[in-house]
Formats: sequence, structure tokens, C-alpha cells
Amino acid sequence: MIDTDSSGRLTGRMSWALRLEVAVSNRLLAYAPKPETVPPAQWRRIAPVVRSLGFLAVASGPYGPDVIMTPLARLVAWSEAQGLPLEPSVLLDQSTVERFILVGCRDMATSSRRTCSSQLRRASEALLLDQLGQHPPIRLKATVTPVAPYPPSEVAHWLIWAQSLPTEAQRRNACLLFCLGIGCGLAVEDLVYVQGQDISEGPTGRALVKIHGRRPRTVVCRYAYEELLLAQAADIPADAYVFRPDWQNRTSKHIASDWLAKYPRLIGRCDGAVLQSQRLRTTWLVDLLNAGIPLHVILKASGLATLHSLSRYLVFLHDVSEAEASDLLRGVAA
Repeated sequence: MIDTDSSGRLTGRMSWALRLEVAVSNRLLAYAPKPETVPPAQWRRIAPVVRSLGFLAVASGPYGPDVIMTPLARLVAWSEAQGLPLEPSVLLDQSTVERFILVGCRDMATSSRRTCSSQLRRASEALLLDQLGQHPPIRLKATVTPVAPYPPSEVAHWLIWAQSLPTEAQRRNACLLFCLGIGCGLAVEDLVYVQGQDISEGPTGRALVKIHGRRPRTVVCRYAYEELLLAQAADIPADAYVFRPDWQNRTSKHIASDWLAKYPRLIGRCDGAVLQSQRLRTTWLVDLLNAGIPLHVILKASGLATLHSLSRYLVFLHDVSEAEASDLLRGVAA
């Protein structure tokens, strides 16, 4: 059950009392689906139900209102049309979600249907855990092997590629993707929300990038890429997205890969035919680790929460000779 307090913020009681932040509450309350997604007349009927589910999903799951509300609106609208009770335990039941994906999402592209399914399943798991006392199904997951960093020769080839594309817009997108990835370590989910006002020149010419979202922070670009980053961002309007400003769906996981797949490859000069944003971030992380930068500095700049997150990259670090290791462990005499 959700309500609003005296300040207008959404509040609710699950296994504990919870009050959402003002900005999150406002986004959730202001949400309305496009008319072609849910007709306005139907939206007026189901809006309270969708907001209740949205509160639960945002409070207990990984998604914000901007991501989860449209899938929930689609689900509730379809369920109402099927004559189902508009109760959370029915709407977010695994069988309801599965039926909706199979029958109610036939008009969606395969990738969009897959994304919608994943989002609703996570919301369903939040309900099972919090309201019904059930635990979500165990996720069977194989050991993840991180992608390897780019060797210096390939970094040079990709930099030439980015600066050699036919049009100014293509070059800018490529250079910004490259610099924000290998120079600042931004993952795609952070990179796509960077605007012109978020890139600035700091003391002694260093490039600073302000990052919003789940892991807000400010990152200093690596020296080798700061000049190119500042030059490419110089003419971008303050409120415009720096990468693919014309792309409307900023939540898409494919915003970078779809764009990269359209442009020339470096077949024969690199071990991968298409530039990968994740490999750019890995290259940045391994570079910092090899440089001996304090781990807490790397964690803060990368947005990672624990040292365990860095352990997967140990296989890519430079070997240290026994003599050098001995000197490092001994330290310097006071």
C-alpha cells in the first residue's frame, strides 16, 4: 500500500516502512505512458495500480522509475484486458509475467521483449521476497571471464579509426566513446547520460567528467586522452548528450554496440573486428592497477563497490620479477 506524506513524497509499508527520495517520488508520480502504449482512458483507471507496483519495484529492486514504469504499465493494461484481478500477487506472479511476455508482447522486437521480460522478472522477485516471504529462484551462473584489455598497438589503431570516420558527427561519437571508455573508464550505462555540461577543464588542463545515475562521481580523464576529450566536447550544448544525442532510448543496453556495428572495422589489424566499450573500460582499469594507484582511488573512480570487483582483472596485470617484488616488500629505510 502506498500513500503520500505532507511533503508529497511517496511512502509505503512493506516488511519495513520506507519513504522514497523526493526526486524518485516525483518521477514515479509524473510518469504517464505514451498513448500508443496505454490509451489515456485506460491509464486513468490503472494508474494507481501501476504506481503501487512501481513503488515496490523501485524500493526493492535495481530499477528506477524511468526504466520499470513502462513495462509495468504494459503488464497491468494487458492484465486488465484479460480480466485478471489487479492485485500485486496476481500481476507479478511468475506465470502472469510469462504469459504476458508470450502473448501480450508479440508486437515488440525480440530484444525489447527480452529486456521487458528481465525487468518484470526482477520486479516479480522483489514481490516474492518482500510480501510473500518466498525467495526468488536461485540464479545459476557460470564463472565470468572478463574481456581482455586492448594491447597498446590496438589502442593506437582504434584511435586512428575514431579520428578517420567520414563525417564530423561520426568522428565525434567515436572519439567521445573512445575517450570516455579508455580515458575515464565509463561503462555504457554511465556514458550514455553524460551531457556537455558534465565535461569540463580543471586545473592544469585536466579533463573532468561528472557522472550521474546509480554511481555518481567525478572522474579525471587519463592524460593521454584529455586533450582530445576536451576538444570534442567543446562545442556540445550544455544540456545535450555527448554520445548519440539524437538517440531517444537512453536506457537501451545496445546504444553503443548498435552504433559501432554500422561503421568500418579494422579487420586484420586487431583481434576484434568491432570496438567494444567493455574492453575500453577493462583497459582503463588494468592500466590503473598496473600503475600502482591506490585501490580505494580506483574503486571511487570506477564506481565499483568492493575490492572483489577488481579481482577478475588480476590475470591481466604485469608480472613483477622476484628481485623487484623483494624490494617492494622490504620498503625504503626511514
